[in-house]
Amino acid sequence: MIDLNQRWTLQLYICLMLSALWLASPGGLAQSVADREVLDLWEAADLLRVAPDVVRGLAESNRIPARRVGDEWRFWRAALMQWLKGEASVPSVPLSDLAQAVTLQREMPNVTARGLSPEPTIEAEPQSKVAGSSTGSTTDIGEHPTGPTSEDIALRDQGVLLPRGSGTIELGMAYARSEQTLLPVIRVEQSDFDVSGTVRYGVMNNLQLTMRAPATWRNTKTFVDASVTGTNLPGGFTMPDSMAQDASISVLGVGWRESVRWPTLIWSLDSTLPLGPGDRGFGGGLVVSKSYDPAVLFAGLTYLYGQRINPSDSNSSLAKHNYGFQTGYTYALNDSLALSGALFGTYRDTRSPDGIAIPPPRQNYTLQLGTTWLLAPGLFVEPAVAMRVGGDTPGLTLLLNISHSFLWRGKP
Repeated sequence: MIDLNQRWTLQLYICLMLSALWLASPGGLAQSVADREVLDLWEAADLLRVAPDVVRGLAESNRIPARRVGDEWRFWRAALMQWLKGEASVPSVPLSDLAQAVTLQREMPNVTARGLSPEPTIEAEPQSKVAGSSTGSTTDIGEHPTGPTSEDIALRDQGVLLPRGSGTIELGMAYARSEQTLLPVIRVEQSDFDVSGTVRYGVMNNLQLTMRAPATWRNTKTFVDASVTGTNLPGGFTMPDSMAQDASISVLGVGWRESVRWPTLIWSLDSTLPLGPGDRGFGGGLVVSKSYDPAVLFAGLTYLYGQRINPSDSNSSLAKHNYGFQTGYTYALNDSLALSGALFGTYRDTRSPDGIAIPPPRQNYTLQLGTTWLLAPGLFVEPAVAMRVGGDTPGLTLLLNISHSFLWRGKP
């Protein structure tokens, strides 16, 4: 049975999610899109009232006025309208207008994007070439990549959201080890092996759904001095344990895109599902990112309210109020390799489980360094190392994430 408080919370969360869906829908964004001079692929397709893959094919064959910016296509509304009217000449893009546009720093030919050199002028392809098809092995200059770049993977959920109809499936593995001397006569060694599965899906442009489910295998060894055991030899015992952790689901959306002066803002609605120890909570967060080609800086804040918690369970991860922050960078060496670093911190308003025992630790800080490597189209591998910063149980964690991108139901 769901009590009145839980029912009210569920209704509020559903209202927030529906509001986010409406804001990210074409109707909710109609006014802002109508005012834009520079359009992306999907906005240009909406303007021309055709499928995005048709617009992409026209752009790749130089049959429509467009410019490739890094790994994305950008279109000038005035040029598209003149092209649509059938006028012979297409006016050049005034630099004064682009100075106020979202992609100025990557639109001008003398500025590179993600390490790419300025593109030379090429002749138009034959009109007989079908969009999206190729009769030879030659790759067109300006061809859109088939999958996300290493920057997109390294910045997932932090500065880059998946486009409509695309997704990623990620398998994460982590090994962590820590040692702690509780008293001069007692030492505890703990080893954790974590496995997690994450699915990210672009519901529509500027709106993404992320679901994550982890599990942990833990082995704890306790060593006790002989003076405590009352024997001539030190004692000890081992406690193996395995458990499913609480899953999470998040809805992420774009508040605004990066411009010359402003960073990209991504908001999120987050919830914890009680599939493991039984915690339940909901909250949200904000992440901002700014490009300084070929580097991207990001920072974010989160809050999670623990609706159902269990302070007496050591495996419970939620307190009544949970705060978090993250800050870091990603540096794209080329189109297949990126370096990243991040500092994560959490603060939990923990309480004593019984009013007598001391409360669990409230603060936790972790420094993580990683590399994102493109192995094959759509397949990325990300090894990383994380270190606890401060605290009474410093430890080392080795991580390996494998991410595969895909298109769902043939959507562009």
